[in-house]
Amino acid sequence: MAFTAGGQVYVADTFNHRVQYFTATGSYLGRWGSYGTAPGQFNEPRGLAVDRATGYLFVSDTANHRIQCFTAAGSFLQAWGRYGGGAGEFNTPQGLTSTADGKRLYVADLFNHRVQYFRWSDPVVSPTSLGKVKALFR
Repeated sequence: MAFTAGGQVYVADTFNHRVQYFTATGSYLGRWGSYGTAPGQFNEPRGLAVDRATGYLFVSDTANHRIQCFTAAGSFLQAWGRYGGGAGEFNTPQGLTSTADGKRLYVADLFNHRVQYFRWSDPVVSPTSLGKVKALFR
């Protein structure tokens, strides 16, 4: 789950391959996603993080080995990553968190046994040139 500054609650509905969102009191607001590999589709989404500076939602698309970024209403903005062990590649990304200033996103890269972080000036633009990707722990 992830929470916005305004109190909305986002839930990764892993085995239904979608994200649902609710008010702070639990009223249903909407959902997006379906099974697949196209932008905005998922294969077992698990981790969520909200960038408080922009309101963007990041989703770890676990079995597609990538991260996707959406507006608060679910419009697809971008995706990055693929299967592998190099910088910017993932083997089952799961947990996500972003810094309070929105300048870094940390990704728990489960079967690569590391955490990677990503920096950018604007998440709508490609979040990194792969030279800026850092593996913190191996």
